[in-house]
Amino acid sequence: MKLENVKSTPSFVILNKYLLWLLTIQMATALAYYGYVPLISLMVEEFSLNNTEIGWMTSAVFLGSSIIAIPSGLITDQFGARKSLFSFCLLLVFVIFSFSLSNSFIFILVLLFLLGMGYGGITPGTNKSIMENFDLHNRGTAMGLKQMGVSLGSSIGSLLLPLIANQWGWRVSLLSIAVLLVLVCIFHFKVLDQKEDYRRHTKVFNNIKDILKNKKLLKIIAIITFFIWVQLSVMTYLVLYLHESIHYSLSFSLFCLALLQIGGALGRAVWGVISDRYFNRNRGVIIALIGMFSGVLVIFLGTLSNELPEVFIGFLSLTLGITTQGWNGMFVLMISEVVKKEQIGLASGVGLATVYAGAIFGTPISGWIIDMSGNFEVMWMICGATIFIIGGLTIFLKLDA
Repeated sequence: MKLENVKSTPSFVILNKYLLWLLTIQMATALAYYGYVPLISLMVEEFSLNNTEIGWMTSAVFLGSSIIAIPSGLITDQFGARKSLFSFCLLLVFVIFSFSLSNSFIFILVLLFLLGMGYGGITPGTNKSIMENFDLHNRGTAMGLKQMGVSLGSSIGSLLLPLIANQWGWRVSLLSIAVLLVLVCIFHFKVLDQKEDYRRHTKVFNNIKDILKNKKLLKIIAIITFFIWVQLSVMTYLVLYLHESIHYSLSFSLFCLALLQIGGALGRAVWGVISDRYFNRNRGVIIALIGMFSGVLVIFLGTLSNELPEVFIGFLSLTLGITTQGWNGMFVLMISEVVKKEQIGLASGVGLATVYAGAIFGTPISGWIIDMSGNFEVMWMICGATIFIIGGLTIFLKLDA
């Protein structure tokens, strides 16, 4: 496939086999990354884990991702997206297959750490591929569709992996992911063509210095720190809030979580299309709108009562997904557009390191607010007001390339 063929079809970018393959990679690797989550209850039963040890599992994954984030960006810039994606997919295959040998909780923690490292190198590679192979007319749409893979992969895992685990055990459930990743590795070089343009290599130190001097990039990262805080707070506490505080049934509360994830997948695609077609590729305005819409919805979330119909709560969960969970495509696109082409991988790594740090510290802050106030409503009000103000301020910042 020729590079110009990709750039000549902005209206039908979803039909392009290159984009579909990047979506497949993002979805399969996200399935591997989040696959352990719906299987935690089975691991708890086998290894007699307590709540603290369950927390260590999540910490191990995010620690691996945050450690590899910046180095993986450097690797992507140095060797190209094609080779780096293959390498990190291969690492994920090794890790997932190794779960079949796990017989201790310590070994599982080591594997989860390596799992985080493997997935941490995927997004810089897919981001660089989008930036190199799609032009300004369809880049936002392509990036948003590619980022849908994250939500789709985690959703598929939540639905299918427990079914496989109940029939054949959680190890076999994870091995099914490894088989899928093997197929990705086998066909990877056949689907992705070698880049036709010459890739210029620059000194790593100069790239790092340029990144640290890039005010637009640093502003974007600072803003997204607040976005990830709100995103993870909604994802983590929505079920507990609806079930324990508002007293909806657990099954309905879990259904709302599924709607939240579906909304996140839709949002990642929809915001990209809106940016490309209706806002003249002004990504900063889109981020501002997402922030303000998110703030209004999260504040409203803190005013709910069980007198409201379930259909309304379900619709609110879906729109919360589109807003609070759907900004990631715009984020990775913006950080890729404000740096030089040879710095895209590094910039993506720096941005992801911030996201992973937010994942580690953001949710505990919200939990502390809940514990100190004695209710969820105060936390929702603080999160909603914060993200609304940040979104409003973003309008006045010149964040676009």
